[in-house]
Amino acid sequence: MIGTLIAVSAAVAAAAAFGVSAVLQHRQARATAGDQTRWYRLLDHLARRPWWLAGILLAVAAYALAALALAFGPLALVAPIVAMDLLFAVPLSAWWSRRPMSGRDWTGCVLVVIGVGLFLVTSPPSSGHSDAPAPEWLLAFGAVGLACATSVAAGRGRRAATRARLLAAAAGVTFGLTAAVTLSASRLFRDAPAAQFPRHWQPWALMALGLTGLLLAQTAFRAAPLTASLPVIATLEPISGVLIGTVVFHERLATSGFMLTVQLSAAALAVAGIVLLASSALVPDGDAVRREGRADPAGLGRSRPRPQDPGWPNGVPG
Repeated sequence: MIGTLIAVSAAVAAAAAFGVSAVLQHRQARATAGDQTRWYRLLDHLARRPWWLAGILLAVAAYALAALALAFGPLALVAPIVAMDLLFAVPLSAWWSRRPMSGRDWTGCVLVVIGVGLFLVTSPPSSGHSDAPAPEWLLAFGAVGLACATSVAAGRGRRAATRARLLAAAAGVTFGLTAAVTLSASRLFRDAPAAQFPRHWQPWALMALGLTGLLLAQTAFRAAPLTASLPVIATLEPISGVLIGTVVFHERLATSGFMLTVQLSAAALAVAGIVLLASSALVPDGDAVRREGRADPAGLGRSRPRPQDPGWPNGVPG
């Protein structure tokens, strides 16, 4: 019971931190959309922007909270809660910009809360493992690698919104696998001496997955407005995490046909709420800001007169 309470509390805190972090990162990534920076230099270019770095630091804190949650709870419990980041980002944006939330926004919030809550209530207690044999890990890594390669290849030459969605799909499944490896690593770190941690494969896999997911997400954020990419990431990350949890760790969904139908319907409600929130007018959009001739260095919707600083691309400070 105490472990579940820690997992839920840490997952909720991680969702809040991820929501604000995504807004900060997107605003700064979109501010570089007119630059001629090559994709492999994108992270170095963004690292020169203080508000992007602030978003990354917040994401690191959120990731630590998610790892804490996964140390005490299964993926099927933690992943849907962490996916509620927009539930925090949209109201915060409304408060910051002093704009009221619309009926669509409130509907999205209610759907997410009901969907995730019902999904968790109908989930049976997990009897899964904290690690898996090498063949099952290889299957998970191979499936995610194939999905990413297919999405990236399919996005080449497509229009910006389509490319952003495909890159976001690759980022989403990568983050889902990252969550699975994080669960294994957090249980290992909890139970094994810290000095032995670098001898295992999990920390090195996390570094590779983290950099890959970060690059894919930033490239998707840069390609098109946030409404094109964030719903895809927010939807596929928990779905892929739960699927990997059932395959790799043998975590269980509802066993009876009726309860499984209820659980899947609850997941559909949560996804519908995420899509509504991601398309909200309160989700900051770098393009919309530039069309209005304004800039918001904090990325949370507060407008300021646009500075004429030739030292910044497109006159937008970072």
